[in-house]
Amino acid sequence: QFAESSQKKEALQKSIEKSKIGREDTAERAALVEELAALRKEKEQLKAEVDKYRECDPDVVEEMRQTNKVAKEAANRWTDNIFSIKSWAKRKFGFEESRIDKSFGIPEDLDYID
Repeated sequence: QFAESSQKKEALQKSIEKSKIGREDTAERAALVEELAALRKEKEQLKAEVDKYRECDPDVVEEMRQTNKVAKEAANRWTDNIFSIKSWAKRKFGFEESRIDKSFGIPEDLDYID
């Protein structure tokens, strides 16, 4: 195990030495690293600016329209379900509509969304 570990250590040392080739600290490399950092910072700033205007993106607007359409259909479906249950309760138990609304907390102005 010791011999095997020693061989692994030597292989890793050689790999480290190989990796250092071309990464010597030179003025040119330092300038490139600095330029890279500046470009990354600029990229983040531009990305933030694009995100600010994301609401105006046609794809996002269309996605919002589709989401609103689905939500509207769901709200109307639940409203229809409430009306069906109220109708059933009126027929089955002879309750008044106002009593059903009051008992279950249903607003008097409940209606479908246009």
